[in-house]
Amino acid sequence: MARKVDISVVIVNYKVKEYVSNLLSSIRKAAGEYAVQVFVVDNDSGDDSIFYLQQRHPHVSYIANKDNLGFGKANNQAIKQAKGEFTLIINPDTLVSEDTFSTLISHMRSNPECGAAGCKILNPDGTFAPESKRSVPTIWAALTKLLGLHTIFPKSRLFGQYYLSWLTEDQQAQVPVLSGSFMFWRTDLLQQLGGFDERFFMYGEDIDLCYRVQDTSYNIDYVPSTSIIHYKGESTKKGDLRYIRIFNEAMYLFFDKHQSSRYSALFKAVIFSAIWLKTIFSFVISRLKSISWIAADLVLLNISIILGFLIRFQFSVEIFSDLQSFQFLWVNLLASGIYLLVGALLGLYQHKNDSISTPLKALFFSYLGVAAITFFARNLAFSRLSLLIGFGVSVTLMIGLKLVQINARRNQTNAKGQIKKSKILLVGTRADAKELIPKIHARPDWNVEVLGWVQTDYNFGENALENDDTLERLERQKVTPSTLGSLSQLEDLVKAYHADQVLFSLRTLSYKEMLRAISTLRGVSVQCKLIPDSMDFILGKSKVEYLESLPLVEVELALNKPVNRFIKRGFDLSLAIPCFALLWPLALLAGIKRPKGQRFLEPLAKYKWHNRSLLLLGILYGHYSWVGSILPVQNKLSKHSEEQEGGLKPGLTGLIQLNQGKLQEGEDEEHYQLYYMQNYSLGMDMDILLKSIFQPLDNWE
Repeated sequence: MARKVDISVVIVNYKVKEYVSNLLSSIRKAAGEYAVQVFVVDNDSGDDSIFYLQQRHPHVSYIANKDNLGFGKANNQAIKQAKGEFTLIINPDTLVSEDTFSTLISHMRSNPECGAAGCKILNPDGTFAPESKRSVPTIWAALTKLLGLHTIFPKSRLFGQYYLSWLTEDQQAQVPVLSGSFMFWRTDLLQQLGGFDERFFMYGEDIDLCYRVQDTSYNIDYVPSTSIIHYKGESTKKGDLRYIRIFNEAMYLFFDKHQSSRYSALFKAVIFSAIWLKTIFSFVISRLKSISWIAADLVLLNISIILGFLIRFQFSVEIFSDLQSFQFLWVNLLASGIYLLVGALLGLYQHKNDSISTPLKALFFSYLGVAAITFFARNLAFSRLSLLIGFGVSVTLMIGLKLVQINARRNQTNAKGQIKKSKILLVGTRADAKELIPKIHARPDWNVEVLGWVQTDYNFGENALENDDTLERLERQKVTPSTLGSLSQLEDLVKAYHADQVLFSLRTLSYKEMLRAISTLRGVSVQCKLIPDSMDFILGKSKVEYLESLPLVEVELALNKPVNRFIKRGFDLSLAIPCFALLWPLALLAGIKRPKGQRFLEPLAKYKWHNRSLLLLGILYGHYSWVGSILPVQNKLSKHSEEQEGGLKPGLTGLIQLNQGKLQEGEDEEHYQLYYMQNYSLGMDMDILLKSIFQPLDNWE
């Protein structure tokens, strides 16, 4: 006789397979002794989601749709097949705690009038998600939310209706509406209601379903004694016009279905118009937010042109003596138009602030275009020198602006131009840290620093290293994890070490403990990320980062291309010549003092600047480079043995030098060197040099 199913779980996936995999792992742990039936409905993700998940979770029932049917319709496919006493509708970008199922089943069985229940929902930063408990979005409730009155008067039943804000997050109560991200139903009631109304493609279907419970003898309960974490909208594009339109259409559909009978045709037309005006307004606001950084570029460009004009005429006030003097502003308009056009062609609008080279290219072509056009339009050709000065000012200010923008954003792992390393705390066992740290260090494209690991209070020592030989090997490889404290001290450790990210290892840390720890970090400026049991990727709020070495395929290396060789050599000379011009007396003196057969003067610490001047001379001769492999100053290498295999010269700095303290000797160094040669660009050299300025290296000790 087949065992009775306790819980049926329905998950709809759309291009978030890693989140689904992590959710399925948490469901497996939460299941305990309950019989759980799990459905994953894939809404035509267009990737290998089904295969990926089947390999990791073979006991799940999968439904593969050939089209994106929407949230409600996809859920209904599984709801019809649900055999559990209870059915959980849950978003793919969530995690449940070990006690979630037991807490809700106990509550439902103790309260037979409860037809559906929700729990406390936490945001990734540990803050409470107000949508955990909501009311029906009447016109008044929606208006108070839109005007922000619910935040001004949170305890008011009149103004706080939308999120029932007069109820505390830990106060159990009956509520009208649950969040569609987590809805725990009696299966017979859910099937009796016919599941979701399939006219709702996405959004609003959860409100509609909960609203229909009012016509039954059941009620809906908010049960805050257990909690989940929700990453919110990872499978949707909130700024996309299509999704904004779908959301607002859903709101009108709900109004038309349940409340329009109370109002006249004229009032319904007003509501319809208001919803579409809100759609347009929401789209405009989202676009303005996304292009604000382009506006900053344009402001900088125009200021630079005006400054170039002022510098050219030595800030003479006489140039503003009449309106005709302001005709040069046409040059500003022309340059701005070219910048926007070239920026679109170069993909500037897609790359946002993550690129320094792209806006510089757009800047170059803007000035080049203005110079070419003004050559033929004589009435605009005020001064070529003004444009040249303006271009120099623009480049300087643009680089400064981009560096400020990039470094103002925290928690980045691989942004070019990011000077400060992102500081990471690992939470788990020593064995977790021992496995994870080498994986993190093996990513040459990540600019991170692992501060150490935070031990879980209840399993400290259970995964300790078994013998001294293993510990000695790890110490030799420079990956021995440092114990910073216990989980109960996490908030203090984050503040004390100024951590940017906290990575929770879910292999040994319970979901309940993880959720509790995240909740203690409310108000602390830190990003919490999760590492699932498989230890192969990191889940954050906005993206998935794989803990795998980058594929280094033996193809033609970028650095070996003649054009890149030429660019690198030109870059070396352009920096070395002016520097050598300042240090040539030291180079001459060092050359006289240097014993025959030696590259540098010894002792190295005593003759730092003499040796640096000799290094500049070596760059001029082509023996060294600014960015390259490790400079073996201690080995007195001969002239012919200094160039490494593959043609990478020793350098003053490089990827290996920047990360020398965390790399394992041999394999990691070779991996970093090959990555540099495979992905070489002038921008990469500039980025490495910039980081080296703020993270000084000393090879002369």
